[in-house]
Amino acid sequence: MFKDNDNLQKGLLFGVFEIPLTELGSGANNIKEIRMIPTEESDIQSSILSASHPHSGSGLDALTDSFWFNANEVELMLDQSAKTHPVIGTYKPCIMATIKDWYNGYYIGRFRGKYNPWSVSSFIETLCSILSQTPPPQSLEQMQLITQSAARAFWVTTGTTGLIEAQIDKYRPQFVGLAKRLLSDYESFKATDKTPLHKRAVPVPLVATRLNLINYDSEQFSEPGLLTLCLYAGYLTRRESTSVCIPNHEVYQVWLQLFARAVMGTEMADNSANYMRGSLLQELLRGQTNLLSTLAISSHGVLSNHNSYKEKDYANHVANTLMAVSRFGMLTHPDQKSVSISHVVPIREGHTGVGRCDYAMRLFGSDNQPNRFGVIIEFKLIENHRREDSAYHGMLAEEGLQQISDKNYESFLLGCLERMDVGMAIGNNVVHTKCQLFRRDCVDSPWYPVDSLVDDQANQSFV
Repeated sequence: MFKDNDNLQKGLLFGVFEIPLTELGSGANNIKEIRMIPTEESDIQSSILSASHPHSGSGLDALTDSFWFNANEVELMLDQSAKTHPVIGTYKPCIMATIKDWYNGYYIGRFRGKYNPWSVSSFIETLCSILSQTPPPQSLEQMQLITQSAARAFWVTTGTTGLIEAQIDKYRPQFVGLAKRLLSDYESFKATDKTPLHKRAVPVPLVATRLNLINYDSEQFSEPGLLTLCLYAGYLTRRESTSVCIPNHEVYQVWLQLFARAVMGTEMADNSANYMRGSLLQELLRGQTNLLSTLAISSHGVLSNHNSYKEKDYANHVANTLMAVSRFGMLTHPDQKSVSISHVVPIREGHTGVGRCDYAMRLFGSDNQPNRFGVIIEFKLIENHRREDSAYHGMLAEEGLQQISDKNYESFLLGCLERMDVGMAIGNNVVHTKCQLFRRDCVDSPWYPVDSLVDDQANQSFV
């Protein structure tokens, strides 16, 4: 269409990879490259200064501010919508905060903080539809609930993550590690709330994007190749010249789902998203481990080479599974209005087989107070040749439970007033647990065993 077309004087291609010029006389040698992603450190450093100016840049950055929305354009759309729904103008700062959290954060050329146009437009359309069907909100809290109900993943449902999922199938362990780093990076930023984008913790490095395209014939996992694919597809954005990150909550939801599918398998991950909020926490507070055991064992189909798996491999798998389901709300107290990353605080993991506490986390307690309820898990490996020996499984689980007590692992649960010790014997498609609940009156008083931490008559949240 472009080459040797006498009827065309000038054309524009966008949303494509860079076009290589292989021949001087090819008929397409007058191509001007306009990069959406900066490649030099100087581009990054000057972007902060450029972002505040309402021009389109020049040279390699020409037109880059013409793509996606900036904050002024989003506010203009809200002002137009307020003509038919005045409440939008009244609560405009609240709405803008939600839009920024869900759809902002992209880095286009020299311009930081760009908004996804499709998602913003779809959000405003959905918000107007909700406001047309409900009574006008009478308070900021009511408007926040309406705004949160309108926020969802719009853009990511218009395409497919097939190319990324193909990498998961080929390189599952490597993808799990990478996705966990990206999720933890984003969550550390959200936990500090006001931390600027370029100061997030745990950076995920990426350099030389031009050279990082994935070779699908290769048998080796390429982290730079996968990151580059996700960068150009919009599932990541540049933070600085040497690292990338998840841009916003909409894309965070995609990575969370990909992580869960890689850890648990597609069916189990999709089912976990449908569990009632607090379902796993509710069982743990009652001294029950049925759901915990189900989660630990039901996703073993995604694992390979069970014959070579060690205790620490299964322990890491359970830790990753708990991380995934916690983000679906299964460890969130039912009285919490939303699922928050801070509701689950893993304080010990990855120490299996070295004589230390294998896994510990702090959760909301039965009284809906943060970091009041602690869970300690000690793993024991069931060898393949003893998979059918249920008595042996029970003995191993009891041994793990006793080890928690003997080595005073409860000392890791600083500030907790409720606790659950779990001995978990685990192997290839087999798991056996033993548990004990404890409570103490204050942080300096001794622990005493209890049968349940929930009074069903007094606490209707768990009924």
